[in-house]
Order: sequence, then structure tokens, then C-alpha cells
Amino acid sequence: MKKCFYDIHVHVLNLSHPKLSAFLSPEKILKKLIGGSSDSKKKLWKSFLNLFSFLLFPAIALIIAVIAMLWIIGLTIWWFIFIKKPYMWYIKFKVFNRILSWKFIDKMIKKIFNTLQFFEIPMEYQFLVLDHTLRPPANKNAEQGQQITIGNTAYDKIVLCPLVIDFGYKDIPKDDKFNYSLTPKRPVVNQIGDLLYSIRTYYRFNLVIDEKNRKMDISDEIEHFETIEKKQEKLFEIYPFMGLDTRNYTLHDVKKMLLKYFKNFNNEPADERRKRLMEKMGKLDSNMYGDKNNSIDYADIFAGIKVYPQLGFDPYPETDSDLSKVILTEELDKEKDEQLDSQLNRVRFLYQFCCERRIPIITHCSDGGYKTGDNDGLTAPEKKWKKVLEEYPDLTLNFAHFGAQSNSVKPQWRDAIIELSKRYPNVYTDISCNDSESKYYTTLEGLLNNPSHSELHKKVLFGSDFSINLLVTKVESYSDYLQAFGEAGLTHQSDLCEKNPEKFLFG
Repeated sequence: MKKCFYDIHVHVLNLSHPKLSAFLSPEKILKKLIGGSSDSKKKLWKSFLNLFSFLLFPAIALIIAVIAMLWIIGLTIWWFIFIKKPYMWYIKFKVFNRILSWKFIDKMIKKIFNTLQFFEIPMEYQFLVLDHTLRPPANKNAEQGQQITIGNTAYDKIVLCPLVIDFGYKDIPKDDKFNYSLTPKRPVVNQIGDLLYSIRTYYRFNLVIDEKNRKMDISDEIEHFETIEKKQEKLFEIYPFMGLDTRNYTLHDVKKMLLKYFKNFNNEPADERRKRLMEKMGKLDSNMYGDKNNSIDYADIFAGIKVYPQLGFDPYPETDSDLSKVILTEELDKEKDEQLDSQLNRVRFLYQFCCERRIPIITHCSDGGYKTGDNDGLTAPEKKWKKVLEEYPDLTLNFAHFGAQSNSVKPQWRDAIIELSKRYPNVYTDISCNDSESKYYTTLEGLLNNPSHSELHKKVLFGSDFSINLLVTKVESYSDYLQAFGEAGLTHQSDLCEKNPEKFLFG
């Protein structure tokens, strides 16, 4: 059996997938922008701040560009006014040049361009590029046989779990004040199609680099690329998670989607599930709309489900209806499903379905990320999610980012996750987008070795949040991120990146 390193939390997307206007809560804008109450305007202002924080680095770059432009204009005016003192131009130029050479500005500009460079790589090339950059220099063109060393451990393969995010939303109110309110609402199927095409391309081709001209291309098609044997020659195993926001679908739709993608899951042995998922890996491309007759079998292309409360997904919607007390079944009966349809019953069916078939769920759990409003109440593990776990104690659930809170003195979410992981057997957390500095690892090591959390080391998963982490951490590449983790020398490193994620994924 090959030795695997697991990265349970990555993203493969481009700038066409997020619905950036969603950060401004468009449905609230349409209703409240003009003539709204004081409270609604405050919420709207918060939405603008959320968008600004997401676009922080591009915004800073723009500000720098504007300042530079104004500076040059000012110097030009100065030159004409004080034409008899041309040495002033030289002095001003030297000052301007010194400002631009400040270390933090230089690093910031480098980070912006580094991030944009990766996002501009076509999606179908992204896995190939990551593969190429991770291989030892002497083995760049080798197809098999190399190992990747992380810390003091050599790994044969890296298991990646790309998480699809459901950015869609429905039922935007009509308002004549906005000219383009009918723009596409980012159906998640587009992102899924692009991801499937990217995975298929990875297994179907090798990357060819023209070092002289610094260009990349793909090789001829690999013979028998769809066989498990050929897939095993690649560095990555790729098990994506399906993005789902139940607000965007009816109960009947949720049932159909889950049965379409997860009908073969039945709490089977881990080896059987892994083999089945690997068999399907890389066989489907982006033709999600072309299957008019439902002739394509989409089962087993996903390993689990991703939900995103900061975008508005409600883990446990409040309801006054007695419909929440009914027993939900997997039977597809449209008329009956319409009678039972409610926001709560949609998530109840999701959790019930996942418990019975041991399908893992990953939920975003930090106060940052893609945030469309004040949704911390939906994200907090000790609130909505606590109620979910009380009703579905066997749910396999990963709280991503270990409940990171940027503006909290006390790590309330982190502590709540630790308590939930003690109480429920299948509750996990990942450390994605946290673990790039030694200070973080020092704190983590203390938590993992704390006698009062004696089992915590069995519940923590490694995750990188690549490629989002290029914007918000100090690392400049995926390789750097893995190296930082390896150099931390955690006592329980193998638990975090081998044993725990394998159990979370496959049981």
C-alpha cells in the first residue's frame, strides 16, 4: 500500500465561479438601498465592508497605483511651477522611489501578482502545474517512482479534496433601478463541470515544459489513462466534495441530487469505498448540460458534501411548522415532497441521508472567507451546529479552519469544536488556512498534548485551503505550505495528515 499524505481542504476554481455581487447581498440591496431603514443601511454597509475585505489585496494595489499616479501628476506640476529649481524633481523622484522600495510594499505587490498568476492558469492545467512544482527537480519529467518528502517523512501520493462552493442564489426581486439584475446566478453545475474536466485532464495527460520559452503544454494522451493502474502512477488522488446550499433547491430536488451523486454509498468498508471512487476518478468531463437523457452515471464522482454558512446556508432553520416532525424517506414522490417541503426538512433529509450512508460533510467554520453578511450566527459551532449534532449524533462532520476568529480575544469557536469532538464520535476539524507560521503550530502542539484533550489528536485533519491561502497567509506556493507543516515537527503529524483524514473520508 502506498503511503499517502492527505490535504482534506483545497479549492480549484477561477474568478468566473464566485458571484462577487453576492458579497453585497443583492437581494437586500434591491429592497433596501433606497428608502431603507437605518438598521438595513448599517447591514448594507457591513456587506460593502465584507466585499472590500475579500478584495483587500487588489484594492491595496489599486490604491498604490492611484497614489503613484497622483504623485507623478503632482511632481509634474511642481516641475512647471518651480522650473528654475530642477533639482526638486530629482529629490522628489528619489523619495518616491524609496517609498516603492519599502519592504512591506514590495512583499504585498509580489503576493498580489503571485496569486493572480496562479488564478490565471486555466483550470484544466492547475493539477498538472501543482504536480510539476512538487516533484523533485531531478524527476520533473518522470511519470512514476518519485516520493515527496514532507518533514522527515517520504510520501508516495498526495490525496486532495477539492471543495466545490455553491455560490448560487435564487429569487432576486425585480427592480428597474438595476440594469443587469438578470445576470446568471452562478449555477454550481458550471463549477462542477470545470472541476471534472480538470481532474480528467490531469489523469489523461502529462505536463510538458518548454524551459527556454517558459511555456507549458500537454503531452499526447496517456494510453489506458482511465485504469486504476495508470492513475496510481500519478502523484495525486483527487476526491472532490459537492457544494450544496439547500436554500436553492426544493426538498424533491435535494433528494434527487443526493441520490444522483451518492446512491452507491451505504456505509461500506473503507477499502471498498476508496476503490469505487478511484474507479470513477477522471472518467467524466465538463459535459454536465449535454446529458439530456440522463444516460451518464454521476454516482461516485464526489466523496462528500461541502456547505458554507457564511454565504447564508442555515444548518438548522427555525420553523413553526409541524412538518419537521414527519419521517422523511428517500422515496421520490414529487407531490408528497412538495407537501413536506420546508427549509428545515431539506437539511433534515441531508443529515439523515449522510448519517445512514456515512457521507462526510465539511462546513466552513471561520469568521472570514466568502462572507455575504453577518452570518456568524449560522457558522458558530455552539449554536446551530450543536442542535444538528444533538439530533444526528452519528453525523460525520468536519469544522473547517478550526473555528478561526480574527476579531475574538477568546477562541470561543475553537473551544466549542473541541468540546463537540469529545462528545460526538465523527466530529472533526481541519487546520486549513491557519498553519503557515511557527506560532500557530506551537499553539496547536499545546492543544494536542493537553491532558484535558487527550483524544483531540484523533480528530484534527490537515488542510491547506490552497489556492485561497496565497492571499491570506505568508506562504508563496503550495510547496511552501507543505514544507511549513513538515518543519513544525508535530508529535502527531501522522495522525493529522494520514490516519485521521483517511478515516474521515472512507470510514
